[in-house]
Amino acid sequence: MEIAVPALPLAFALMLAASSTAQSVEHHEAFHVACAQGRSFGLRIEGRQARVQLADRELLLARKPSSLGQHFRSAEATLIIDDAFVAFVQRGDWDWQDCRIDQP
Repeated sequence: MEIAVPALPLAFALMLAASSTAQSVEHHEAFHVACAQGRSFGLRIEGRQARVQLADRELLLARKPSSLGQHFRSAEATLIIDDAFVAFVQRGDWDWQDCRIDQP
């Protein structure tokens, strides 16, 4: 039992180091988002940014603090993701309605 006691702080330190290393790795996820009226867009989350791929251009949005899931925003658009539900509002285009992450 004397051997386990000194090993405990070492094991705890190793777990903390592994945890901080895992958190520092950027997380990348790609999705297809389907909306009402046959509209859709590609979505890629890259760390603190979201890339929205529309038919005619790509928007880059920055992550913002939010209690409503993941929130991303730029001067051009706002995006909120809460599980499979997606709220997307693009400046000048309010027709992105009933959006959800398209499950394969």
